[in-house]
Amino acid sequence: MSNTATEQYQRSPVTRDRVRPRTIFSVIVFVLATVLTPVAIAGNWAHTTILDTERYIETVGPIASSPEVQEAFAGIVTDAIVDQVDTESLVGDFLGGILPSNPLTDRLAGPLATGINGLIGQAVDSFVSSDLFTNAWIKLNTAAQKGLVAILKNEPSGPIEIQGDDVVLNLDTIIDLAQQRLVDEGISFAANITIPPTDKQFVLMTAPALNQARIFYSFSAPILNWILVIVAAMFILAILLARRRARATVAAGVAVFASSLVLYAMITFGEGVVTNQFEGSVFEGAVVVVYQNFLNYLVSGLQALFALSVIVIVGGWLAGRTNSADYVRGLFTRGLTGIADHTGWDTGVKLSPYAPIIRWVVVCTWLLVLLGGTLLGTFNGVWFTLFIAGIWTGLEILIRARTTTEGAVPEPVEVPAAPDQA
Repeated sequence: MSNTATEQYQRSPVTRDRVRPRTIFSVIVFVLATVLTPVAIAGNWAHTTILDTERYIETVGPIASSPEVQEAFAGIVTDAIVDQVDTESLVGDFLGGILPSNPLTDRLAGPLATGINGLIGQAVDSFVSSDLFTNAWIKLNTAAQKGLVAILKNEPSGPIEIQGDDVVLNLDTIIDLAQQRLVDEGISFAANITIPPTDKQFVLMTAPALNQARIFYSFSAPILNWILVIVAAMFILAILLARRRARATVAAGVAVFASSLVLYAMITFGEGVVTNQFEGSVFEGAVVVVYQNFLNYLVSGLQALFALSVIVIVGGWLAGRTNSADYVRGLFTRGLTGIADHTGWDTGVKLSPYAPIIRWVVVCTWLLVLLGGTLLGTFNGVWFTLFIAGIWTGLEILIRARTTTEGAVPEPVEVPAAPDQA
């Protein structure tokens, strides 16, 4: 009797379904896609923001007009110049030539030197708020971006160099222009000031971080542009292979939402870490502005993925067989049918036989456009998804619009999935 029960269990369709290879493969693909989602989001951002010169300049270009950044650079340039000039000695020597051996010379030297240093600071402030600084900032960052890519390829060039264990950015261009501005303002001795190379450098990263960046770049550079599409295609494959496609769709939406939420939390936490590293430095105020602007595209992409994942979750839920989903679908179906009845059109007679094909065409068009361009991970992708939803609704109304009553049975709203896959 026991053997008979075992044979019946082994022959059971339910048992065979539970061990189907396609189900196992679906789970494996889904898990891989979930794990790769945060990597794909960050990798796509790195490719489009850091490795693409045009997008990089679009990101960092506006930073030059930030008061915090201007103040930071003004401080750096002013300190680099003033530190190389003993203005009090210069004033003392000058006054000594006019008033030799006069006690008044020592009393006047200090205030006059302070006034000269103030003039230098004002001239530098005028420089960093001018178009000349903005143009210099863009040129410097353009060269820096290309230099960063060259360093990742182990071909150092441009204003980014490796100095010992540090990767540094040379600010020669900015400081040279500031010196010229001082000369134009009448502070002629600024032309003869020699700034040590160490005062013209800003440390970007250490050697260990550079080695990690090079390893990541060497493995990911060829696919960074398409990594989001690849992960999205993996989710779609997992859904198509799943026994319960509606639930798999909801799970995919939840996975994307959770990954985006984790990355958003990391960005928020990272801002505090970076701010603490520069606390007390001249960059303390500017670093927050730079950090937020630099990650603005990534944050915008995460917000778009939040919205898109919610749409996917709602769509998967509506395609399921829960009582709440059935109820909402019923309301939606009756509403569409009511609208169709009021149109007075007879389009349903010709379109209803092709309803499944029409729905699949709409879904495939949505997927091809979303995955084949630059819409995925942007708010344009969200708007396009809503546009497709509007097209779908309009077509459903046309499919149901009938003026004849013979055999005209309103067709329920369906998603393009087999009945047993919900």
